[in-house]
Amino acid sequence: MLKNEKEFTKLNILFCGDLAPVYQNEIYMTKGSVDLFADVKQEIKKADMSFANLECPLTLKKRPIRKTGPTIHAHPDCAIAIAKAGFQVVGLANNHIMDMGQEGLFDTLKACRQNDLAVCGAGKNLEKAQKILFVERQGIKIAVIAITEHEFSIAEENKAGSAPLDLIDNYHQIQKAKQEADIILMTLHGGNESFPYPRPRLRKVCQYFIDLGVHAVICHHAHTPGAYEYYKKKPIIYSLGNFLFDSKKKRDNCWELGYMVKLNFQHRTSNFNSMKILPYRQTIRNPGILKLKNEEKSRFLHYLEIMRNTLADKEKYFMQWKKFCNYKANLVIAKQYLPILFPGIGKLSQVIPFSSLLLRKKDIPVKHNLITCESHRELLTEILENKLK
Repeated sequence: MLKNEKEFTKLNILFCGDLAPVYQNEIYMTKGSVDLFADVKQEIKKADMSFANLECPLTLKKRPIRKTGPTIHAHPDCAIAIAKAGFQVVGLANNHIMDMGQEGLFDTLKACRQNDLAVCGAGKNLEKAQKILFVERQGIKIAVIAITEHEFSIAEENKAGSAPLDLIDNYHQIQKAKQEADIILMTLHGGNESFPYPRPRLRKVCQYFIDLGVHAVICHHAHTPGAYEYYKKKPIIYSLGNFLFDSKKKRDNCWELGYMVKLNFQHRTSNFNSMKILPYRQTIRNPGILKLKNEEKSRFLHYLEIMRNTLADKEKYFMQWKKFCNYKANLVIAKQYLPILFPGIGKLSQVIPFSSLLLRKKDIPVKHNLITCESHRELLTEILENKLK
């Protein structure tokens, strides 16, 4: 072996977004009638390590927890198809993994274990959920830290669930990873649904993780292909979009589009080398994940570059955030302050000015203080959690 041969050997790691084998896709995967991964299987298998965010429990249990939004699950045999596709690691830190409670999570862990799928980001208690996954490839030790924003799935000291976005705990996870690994990767399930940019605080958090020594941060959850940037020459992807996620509702085009990222690292130097974007479309009309080609691929990559340039322009970026906030204002205010919620409130919020009807000017400072002051917010959160139980 040449003296510097290892330095020129590249390690490539593939990340995919939200994988929820539900509804029609569950049937395809369990019956084996359609290989949903056929068009992208080669990319998955030839990576040194491949990761997907498993966005639902794999269980036969049908006892959903109390939460907002849909509760989903899929047959444990879906783990067979995920493994056959070439995936080696699945992340369980997300807002759906506890949809069927503790038993649903345990069934998921069992199904993954039986099919040699390594897992990270969830466990029978907080300590297990926050356990770092260490994977060795080509003599390089890789640390994978999976975390999620707080949405009904968070583990506690004596409660099963996902590893939380908690800056103090995350700091200690990263310090431990730095002691043992050559490359540190963090996946974060968070962001605002249908918004392709990071909220300002989320962007600051992701950059902070890079400051601490993480080599790449990959986010998912927004269900739309999102912006990316290089911060201190390291990649931050703010939303990969759905990887495989059927829906009972009619969705816009962005629900079907997404991209995988292949991160290339130099051997042993811990240096990020390059990133390859692999866009695709996932749809029930033509089952499976199909790589974009020719003009459609060019349009998609151009769209990503527009968003990247917008992120780089502070004024344009904040304009996008304010525009999104204004668009969501009526619905958010209605959900927060109406005494009763009901189906169709989203459409109703487009015609009724809830913002002005439910919020008197003199009440806004009090309500604002309850959620912005850390002590008030923690008190309010604890009260609501006790009511939820």
